[in-house]
Amino acid sequence: MDSLTQITLGAAVGEAVLGKKVGNKAILWGAVAGTVPDLDVLFNPLFDQIDQLSVHRGFSHSILFSLIFPPLLAYLIKRIHKNSEAKFRDWVKLIFWGIITHIALDCFTTYGTQVFYPFSNYQVSFSTIFVIDPLYTLPLLAGIIIVLFYNRSSKRRRIINYVGIGLSSTYLIFTFVNKMYVNSVFVDSINKEGINYTKFITAPAPFTNILWRGLFVTDEGYAEGYYSLLDDGKKINFRLIEKKSNLIDEIEDSRAIKKLNWFSNGYYAITEKENVKYYNDLRFGNLNGWSNSNDDYVFSFKLIENGKDITFQREFPEFEISGEIWESFTNRILGKQ
Repeated sequence: MDSLTQITLGAAVGEAVLGKKVGNKAILWGAVAGTVPDLDVLFNPLFDQIDQLSVHRGFSHSILFSLIFPPLLAYLIKRIHKNSEAKFRDWVKLIFWGIITHIALDCFTTYGTQVFYPFSNYQVSFSTIFVIDPLYTLPLLAGIIIVLFYNRSSKRRRIINYVGIGLSSTYLIFTFVNKMYVNSVFVDSINKEGINYTKFITAPAPFTNILWRGLFVTDEGYAEGYYSLLDDGKKINFRLIEKKSNLIDEIEDSRAIKKLNWFSNGYYAITEKENVKYYNDLRFGNLNGWSNSNDDYVFSFKLIENGKDITFQREFPEFEISGEIWESFTNRILGKQ
């Protein structure tokens, strides 16, 4: 999830765990704990382009890290707040819950989280919520802001914080239930189209849990479609995407391609522009995909071939958020296809 959400969640968890004892200090250190896992990006310069792909949401997002790191940070906090009512084990508890809830929330997004690292590089991804979803963040944020105006001994302070956590958690459960329903709609629709597939994924569109995207692996490549809970019917229009994996046959055993295949979980397509090949992770779709079928994919990697040495470079498509884009996005959410 985005940094604001993780900071806010960490602050709310900190308040719930230790707010009664240390007041706003619990909010502060909870926010720090909620930020710590994402500091893994600071280590990117130590790795090449290929390995950088697995650094984020790697060790710092693992269960092992959530067990090892809390005592270290708790020791530092205890040194800073020597006269605090909280004991060392209290700070360990706060940091642990701040980190583990960060990890758990990331698992609900599409990106993939290596929870079992270093024993396994399997990426946990429930893909029920977009990385930025105001309906999840706002209850937490509102609760924390209001809590700051109450004394730490106030019962209202704790109740308000729990209400914020409860509303956000309920919404997260809703996204999971919603995904199961959306999956059934996608499967029914593609079966009626007579399209054979081997596996599929679904993911919510940006900032919402109403509009969803489905991607099915077919014999020819992929079938992609969008469905809004506000659509008049359940018929989904699918467009076919060619995989074109033959374009990388000669380099498919390279370290770069193997890493990209792992990262994309096999959901990829190759495009070629001006004799340059691009590896596109299809899990995240293309920009404005609900209204057009361009090849400006959100996660696209330019393949760089230098003899037998193969590497890649992340390409960021040009995308300007205009009034027209917002209008088409809003209309699609409202079921206007």
